[in-house]
Amino acid sequence: MKNIVIDVIGSFSDGKTTLVKALTNETTLRHSEEAKYGMTIRLGYAHFTIYKNKSSFSLKEGEPYMNVSVIDSPGHQQLLSIMISGASIVDGAILVVAANKNIQMQAIEHLQTIKKIGIKNLVVAQSKIDIVSKERAIESYKEIRDLLDKEGYNNARIIPVFAAQNINIEELLSEIAKFEKPEEEGSLIMPIVRSFDVNRPGTKISKIKGAVIGGGVKRGKLKVGDKIKILPAINFEGKEIELHSEVEEIQSEFGEEKEVERGKTIGVLTKLDPSLSRNDELAGRVLVSENEEIEYTNKISLEGEVKDLEKDETVLLHILSMRFGGRIINKKENLVEIALDRKIPYFKGETALVSKRINNTWVLVTGLKCE
Repeated sequence: MKNIVIDVIGSFSDGKTTLVKALTNETTLRHSEEAKYGMTIRLGYAHFTIYKNKSSFSLKEGEPYMNVSVIDSPGHQQLLSIMISGASIVDGAILVVAANKNIQMQAIEHLQTIKKIGIKNLVVAQSKIDIVSKERAIESYKEIRDLLDKEGYNNARIIPVFAAQNINIEELLSEIAKFEKPEEEGSLIMPIVRSFDVNRPGTKISKIKGAVIGGGVKRGKLKVGDKIKILPAINFEGKEIELHSEVEEIQSEFGEEKEVERGKTIGVLTKLDPSLSRNDELAGRVLVSENEEIEYTNKISLEGEVKDLEKDETVLLHILSMRFGGRIINKKENLVEIALDRKIPYFKGETALVSKRINNTWVLVTGLKCE
């Protein structure tokens, strides 16, 4: 069985959460505020299995072929940072674009984000075709095709869907089944995109469970009993303290796991004080093996396309699930040096997404490699 994580991206109100429900038979709006306002604020999680029969793929019939974990990313522009955190652990994406309106800027930003991260697996679900004319559906299709060609996704298919009636869902499955999981060699890295305290008020001390962290393995393997640490260090009473713990339990969307690698979203039960993980307090950090030596730095060099950056500009960096501010102190032809607002753990070779302020809004401008 293949295992893969996909991101459902696009603008809010274009039908992402409806599509996820058609694929998984569950909603990712699991938090009270999200249910109240009908929008995805945090990263939503769900899953489904693709079955293969003689001539097609299905959600019900045939031989199990691929387990798919789904992240439903928020589409509002002000929540782009949350979407970027989730993109750090995915292998492919479904871009949802509604046919009843022009392509929204949020959808374009999401597409550019996965491109800069290096995600090659993409399929487009053209939604809301049931409420437009044939002429408008064709016009929308051409708009999407032009965008994909411009961004270098020439081979990505566009599939018109009516998710509420499961129309063309099997066509979508056939494209997802082609997604290949990238292989990354090296030691364990798990970006943390959620954290929880699962204990109910009044739980007896003897029954209290430790902090739970959520995300996905990007590289290496994680198993029950592993000694781990969480970076960067937390500030406690003016001191920087690294969190060290042990994996007590691993749960994926498909059940309890003894060992996991890339391809599943997971929750990891640790021995840490659960108060540390409330309200996503540990989100934006990275889990590594306890014996992994990670260097900290307050200056970083990034290599790649830097034409949209200038010396002395203030920038925002996303590396894995971490986010930091900094200032460009030097710029060369394909290299920038950035002084950071604090020391960070340095992961050589990872992609740094760089945003800068344009009209009082943080705008993603490039993706560079940590040198």
